[in-house]
This record gives sequence, C-alpha cells and structure tokens, in this order.
Amino acid sequence: MKPTGKDMSIVSALRRETPIILPLFLPILISQYAGIANGVIDTAMAGALGTVELASIAVGAAIWVPFFAFILGTLYGLLIFVSQAFGAGDSESVNASTQQGMYLGVALGLLTTLILYLIASNISLFGVEAEIAEPASRYIKAVIWSIPVACMVFAVRFYCEGQKAVMPVTIIAVISVGFKILFNYMFMFGNFGMPAMGVAGCGLATICEYTAFLLMLVGYVSLAPRFSKQRLFGRLHHPNFSSILEITKKGVPIGLCFTSEFLIFSVMVMFISQEGAVAAAAHQIAFNCMILFFSMAAAFSSAACIRVGNLFGGGDKEKLRHAVSGIVSLSALIGCLLMAGMIFKAQELASLFTSDALVIPLAVSILYVAAFFQIADSMQVCLNGVLRGVGDVSVPFLYTTIAYWGIGIPLGYVLAGMPLPLGLAIPMNFGVVGWWLALTVALFIATAALGWRMRVMLWGKAGPVENLVAAQSNA
Repeated sequence: MKPTGKDMSIVSALRRETPIILPLFLPILISQYAGIANGVIDTAMAGALGTVELASIAVGAAIWVPFFAFILGTLYGLLIFVSQAFGAGDSESVNASTQQGMYLGVALGLLTTLILYLIASNISLFGVEAEIAEPASRYIKAVIWSIPVACMVFAVRFYCEGQKAVMPVTIIAVISVGFKILFNYMFMFGNFGMPAMGVAGCGLATICEYTAFLLMLVGYVSLAPRFSKQRLFGRLHHPNFSSILEITKKGVPIGLCFTSEFLIFSVMVMFISQEGAVAAAAHQIAFNCMILFFSMAAAFSSAACIRVGNLFGGGDKEKLRHAVSGIVSLSALIGCLLMAGMIFKAQELASLFTSDALVIPLAVSILYVAAFFQIADSMQVCLNGVLRGVGDVSVPFLYTTIAYWGIGIPLGYVLAGMPLPLGLAIPMNFGVVGWWLALTVALFIATAALGWRMRVMLWGKAGPVENLVAAQSNA
C-alpha cells in the first residue's frame, strides 16, 4: 500500500518501515559480529602460543587488514548494482553484475596478495623488532592467500543480501566461526595429525575458513528454491571491462572511506601515545566500546543501502522517500539509545577493561564524549547507506573526508594541547579527551552535510529519484 499525503508523518514512516528494515538489519548485525569473533578467536588462541606470537599476529593484522578493508569497500559497489537490479526485477543483470564483481574481486585479491607478500618479505624495514618480524612475516605470507577467496565470498554474499536473502548468509557466517576455531586448533597447535605451524597455522586456518564459507554460499545459491528461476551460475559471463569499471567506480570511494575511517584512529593513537600509557589505555577502552557499537551502525547502513537500492530500482519515488524517512528516524532512535547507554553505563564499561584507578576516570570522561560521537556516527553511517542505495558515493566520500581530515584531526591536535608553531598556545587543553571532542564535532558536521545531500538527491527536482521517474515515464 502506497502512503498517502496524510500518512507521511515521521511517526507513520517509522511505524511502517521498522518491521521491514529490522529483518534485514538484525541478521546482517549478527554477521558483523561473526566477523569480529574471528579476530577475537585469533587473538585468544595466539595468546596461548605466547606473547611473541600474539604480538606478531597483532602486527600482521595491522598491515593486511587496511588493504582488505579497501577491497571490501570496493566490492561494496556490487551491492548497489545488485539491490537496484533486484528492485527493478532484472535477474539477468543481478547475475551478470555478480559474476563481474567476482572477476574484480579475484583480480584485486591477487594484486593485494602480491603487494602484501613483498611487504612481508621486507617487514623489518618498517621498524618491527626482529623477534616479532619473523613470525609476523610468516603469518602475513600465509593469511594473504585467503584474500582472493574472501573476495569471492563477499561477491556472492552481496548477491544474496542485495536480494534480501540475509538470514542464510548469517547462518553460514556463524557456522564459519566454528570452522575457524576448528582449523586454528588443527593448524596452530598441531592436532588431528597436522603439524604445529604456530602463527602460520592461523593464516592457513583463515584460508580454510573462507574456502568453507565460499563452498557453503555457492551451494546455497545453487540449490535454494528462491533462486531456482535463474541460477547465479546457470549462464557464465565473460569478463566485461566496462561492467567491472562501473562497479569499481561505485566501489572505490566506499573502499577509500572504509580505509580512511581505519586510518584516522591510527593517526590519533600516534599522537595520543605521546601523552603516556594512561591516556593511551583510556583511549583504547573508548575505542573498543566504539567498535562494539559501530558494528550496529555499519549493519544498519548495509540494510539501508539494500532497502533503498531495491526501492530505487523499483522506481516508486513516494514509497522510497517515505521509507527513507522511516530509516533515518529509526537510525536516530537507535543512536539515542546507544548514547544513553554509554552515558549511564560509562563507569561499568570502563571497569570491564581495567581496574587501574588512574585509567578508569579518564576512560569514563572519554566515554561521555564518545556517547555523543555515537549518535553522530550512527546518523552519518546511515545517511551514507541511504545515499549508496541511490548510487551516490563520490560526494559523500568527499564530505566525510573533509570532516575527518580537514576538521577532526587539526581541531583534535589543538584541543589536545599538542605543540603549535611559533610558540602559540590555547588556554584549553583537554588532553586525550580533546581528540574525541574534535572527532565528534567533525562527525556532526559530516552528518549535517550528508543530510543536506540526501535532501537534494531524494527530494530535489534535479535529483536521481526525479530523473529516474521521468525516464520511466518517457519509456
């Protein structure tokens, strides 16, 4: 039923959209936490090998994960094409785009594998201590061969999720976590007749896990009744450069955005570490809490992209606009709940990570600021998801980059009391809290800019929604 003019209030939009978006959001959220669980499992099991092994995996992950985040973001462009084609009822385009996305993923994966292999072979040049450098190199050289397989996993995953088949993907993701534990146990510690490979075994376990993930996904899309009319691999398409380029053009800004978000905290840590161990520890506590809650925002953003992409492909502008009103309102509500939880439970959250009497009060102060960071982050990530759903990726990336690097980092440098040129100084020195204040301000500015952009793109007379409807009317 299409909403009428009398039924366009925010409350009605929220009431209508919540039961539609939640079945997309919740399974994707579980899949997000399954991905986080893999890192936790590696850390816990590497800790059983020893401190050096644990440190080597931490160093190795810090090197290869940013590359992987960029590839994942680039492949995210495929989700836009799949969701829009599915909304338009174009199954052939869904299948063709997915296969082109798989070609792109394998090419990017192999290229990244080569680059990381060269980095791992010369890891000591990056100042890594010799004791850690050797096992870190072995770990990287093993784990990087999982990247091309993982790229195919995400291509097929986006094929499913873009068509709203999210629960099967979640079930397979959870099962894969069990495989990860089993393979780590086999290869890291030498069980079930396998040789004990240490940290290299952790990398091999990652390859095996993603291979199992891929086989289960391919089995699902090849046998599931919902895809019986047109199987993904029923007709094989040769690599098409123009199609691959279109996916790349949509995906690269998203990949750069993912990488930028990862790097900005790395830069913050570099400066915060100069303030001492207490400041660094307090920041790490707030960062871990933020990551835990950010997974909710990221999952909601993916759900928003799928929902908006489906409706945009279907061409019903009023239904799309009404849905976006509900999606954005629900995101704001979730952000407010997370903010309240972080404010009222700041002491308990900090105490979960440490008992240090010096760290806890500082961590609590950061968490109070991070609570407002959380609502701004929830909103900007959701708005990015909405805009991606209509294919708008470059301008939102520009807005967030300017906010992060042009406002957040310089303002944080000043508010944290870092040394200024020419002997300048400001009366306010917030220390580590200043970095979080600055990033929160930057996020609110990014949110306002993205909100304006959404208004232009979805409600503006020259926006893609109006253009789409005009094109369909002419056809």
